[in-house]
Amino acid sequence: MSRTRRSRRRSAGGRSPWVLIGLLVLVVLGAFGAGVDTGSGAFTSAASDRGASVAVASDDSGLLGITVATSVTAGSPSQLVTVTNNINRTLTVEVASSATLSNSQATLGPDESLTTDATVSCSSPPSNLEMTITASADGQFSGVATRSVPVDTSNCEDSTLSFGTLDILDQTTSAKGGKAEYAVSYSLDGNTTSFDRVSVDFENLDKADGILTRSSTVQSDTIRFQSGGQRFGNRYEITVRLFTDTGEIQREQVVVTDTADGS
Repeated sequence: MSRTRRSRRRSAGGRSPWVLIGLLVLVVLGAFGAGVDTGSGAFTSAASDRGASVAVASDDSGLLGITVATSVTAGSPSQLVTVTNNINRTLTVEVASSATLSNSQATLGPDESLTTDATVSCSSPPSNLEMTITASADGQFSGVATRSVPVDTSNCEDSTLSFGTLDILDQTTSAKGGKAEYAVSYSLDGNTTSFDRVSVDFENLDKADGILTRSSTVQSDTIRFQSGGQRFGNRYEITVRLFTDTGEIQREQVVVTDTADGS
């Protein structure tokens, strides 16, 4: 029995969906890949205005340069991320996160950057802060990148411990050899369970006396200082620090500059 051969002719309008998607990927990458910095971070995924999602680039060939901070500190503003436009057209960029953000949105021209700061609350801070970075160009292209950064919570420890009162009194007189004299009185407020000490640094700004430190481990006390020679009229920088058993509570540090003249 003889076989009959049939010839098939595929029209241009009959291309398979996979071929069309492949072409779309090339169009998106061709339109937006120019000017890419191959040493930068990248979008995780992107979508064109036709609704097709595609993988755009790995971290070593990104459309966006994404520089994430090594960590952020809970309880105070910290730099979170810097985003740079690596393509040859304008992008609208936005950073989103559960933290309070500043400078989180901008329209960037080629090679322009956006730096965003984050403030993580000390109330139930996460171990890692997640962020989402989105970018779009003229409503025709959108990209999304997700990143995370560790959260340093050391500044949140004993966040209820603070100075209740703090008074720095200049007791210097021109008598008694004109020595500089100070009395630093304080009391504490909040949870004192891990209280370690209060220290006061006295630095003469007019003479090379070095930094002289006086400390107390009492929760309510007066720390006294007297210079070793005539220092009447000299300027002193006085730094008061509050410590727990894990280190200094930075937000409670007080620095004043005073002329030792009893006023």
